[in-house]
Amino acid sequence: MNKILVAVDGSEYSIKALLKAKEIGSKFNSDITILNVIRPMQDYKYIHNKDFYKDMERSLLSQSRKLLEKQMLHFEDYPGKVEALYKRGDPANEVVKYAEEEGFDLVVMGSRGLGVFSRTLLGSVSDKVIHYIKTSVLVVK
Repeated sequence: MNKILVAVDGSEYSIKALLKAKEIGSKFNSDITILNVIRPMQDYKYIHNKDFYKDMERSLLSQSRKLLEKQMLHFEDYPGKVEALYKRGDPANEVVKYAEEEGFDLVVMGSRGLGVFSRTLLGSVSDKVIHYIKTSVLVVK
C-alpha cells in the first residue's frame, strides 16, 4: 500500500480517520495525502452581495489552510512523505476524482462530517464516495 488519501473536514470523525491513516501508513511506509474540499460559493445561491461573497471565499480558504496546517502536526514524527492540499468543488466528487487520478491505494474518511445530518448512520459524502469510487475505502467511526 504505497499511497493513502485521507479526507478531512475538521469533524471528530475525520480526526479519527486521520489517525487511522497514520497508523496504517506507518505499517506500510505509505505516502499520505491529506485532502480538504471547499464547497464552492456558487452552491450558496442565496448570497447576492458580491463583497460578502468574496469575504466568504477568503474565509473558507483561510479555514481550510488552518485546518490542514493543524492536521499536519499529527505527522511530525511520521516516517513517510505527507502532503496536504485543498480542492474546490463537491466534496464527494473531488475525493473520488482525485483518488482515481492520482492512483491512491486506499481512501480513509470519517463516517460522518460537519453537515446538518450528522446523526445519520453514514454521512452523505462518505456514502457517495463509497458508491462511486473504484479504490478501496476505509470509513472510520
